[in-house]
Amino acid sequence: MGDAMFWWVLVLVLWVLLIGGAAWAAVLVLGRSRRQPPRRLPSPLDILERRYAAGDLTHEEFDEARARLREHELDL
Repeated sequence: MGDAMFWWVLVLVLWVLLIGGAAWAAVLVLGRSRRQPPRRLPSPLDILERRYAAGDLTHEEFDEARARLREHELDL
Protein backbone atom coordinates (compact mmCIF):
# COMPACT_ATOMS: atom_id res chain seq x y z
CA MET A 1 0.00 0.00 0.00
CA GLY A 2 2.92 2.33 0.69
CA ASP A 3 4.18 2.00 -2.89
CA ALA A 4 0.76 2.74 -4.38
CA MET A 5 0.40 5.85 -2.22
CA PHE A 6 3.84 7.07 -3.33
CA TRP A 7 2.90 6.82 -7.02
CA TRP A 8 -0.39 8.68 -6.49
CA VAL A 9 1.42 11.50 -4.72
CA LEU A 10 4.10 11.58 -7.41
CA VAL A 11 1.51 11.78 -10.20
CA LEU A 12 -0.36 14.52 -8.33
CA VAL A 13 2.83 16.54 -7.85
CA LEU A 14 3.73 16.16 -11.53
CA TRP A 15 0.28 17.38 -12.60
CA VAL A 16 0.52 20.38 -10.28
CA LEU A 17 3.96 21.23 -11.67
CA LEU A 18 2.76 20.83 -15.25
CA ILE A 19 -0.32 23.02 -14.79
CA GLY A 20 1.60 25.55 -12.70
CA GLY A 21 4.36 25.75 -15.30
CA ALA A 22 1.86 26.29 -18.10
CA ALA A 23 0.13 29.04 -16.12
CA TRP A 24 3.47 30.68 -15.30
CA ALA A 25 4.51 30.60 -18.99
CA ALA A 26 1.17 32.11 -20.04
CA VAL A 27 1.55 34.94 -17.54
CA LEU A 28 5.07 35.65 -18.80
CA VAL A 29 4.03 35.73 -22.43
CA LEU A 30 0.90 37.81 -21.87
CA GLY A 31 2.61 40.16 -19.44
CA ARG A 32 5.46 40.82 -21.85
CA SER A 33 3.14 41.74 -24.71
CA ARG A 34 1.24 44.21 -22.55
CA ARG A 35 4.34 46.07 -21.39
CA GLN A 36 5.59 46.83 -24.89
CA PRO A 37 3.78 49.67 -26.62
CA PRO A 38 2.69 48.89 -30.15
CA ARG A 39 5.22 49.89 -32.73
CA ARG A 40 4.35 52.95 -34.73
CA LEU A 41 5.70 53.09 -38.23
CA PRO A 42 7.35 56.40 -39.09
CA SER A 43 5.28 58.62 -41.33
CA PRO A 44 6.68 59.73 -44.68
CA LEU A 45 7.23 63.19 -43.19
CA ASP A 46 9.19 61.66 -40.28
CA ILE A 47 11.43 59.83 -42.75
CA LEU A 48 11.88 62.97 -44.81
CA GLU A 49 12.82 65.03 -41.75
CA ARG A 50 15.27 62.36 -40.60
CA ARG A 51 16.95 62.28 -44.03
CA TYR A 52 17.17 66.08 -44.05
CA ALA A 53 18.68 66.10 -40.56
CA ALA A 54 21.23 63.49 -41.63
CA GLY A 55 22.30 65.67 -44.54
CA ASP A 56 21.01 63.34 -47.26
CA LEU A 57 18.83 66.12 -48.73
CA THR A 58 19.45 69.75 -49.52
CA HIS A 59 17.07 72.39 -48.22
CA GLU A 60 15.50 72.72 -51.69
CA GLU A 61 14.99 68.96 -52.01
CA PHE A 62 13.46 68.87 -48.56
CA ASP A 63 11.05 71.73 -49.34
CA GLU A 64 9.99 70.14 -52.65
CA ALA A 65 9.40 66.73 -51.11
CA ARG A 66 7.51 68.21 -48.17
CA ALA A 67 5.28 70.18 -50.56
CA ARG A 68 4.54 67.00 -52.55
CA LEU A 69 3.68 65.15 -49.35
CA ARG A 70 1.32 67.91 -48.27
CA GLU A 71 -0.40 67.83 -51.69
CA HIS A 72 -1.14 64.12 -51.32
CA GLU A 73 -1.85 64.21 -47.59
CA LEU A 74 -5.62 64.30 -48.12
CA ASP A 75 -5.52 61.36 -50.56
CA LEU A 76 -5.06 58.94 -47.68
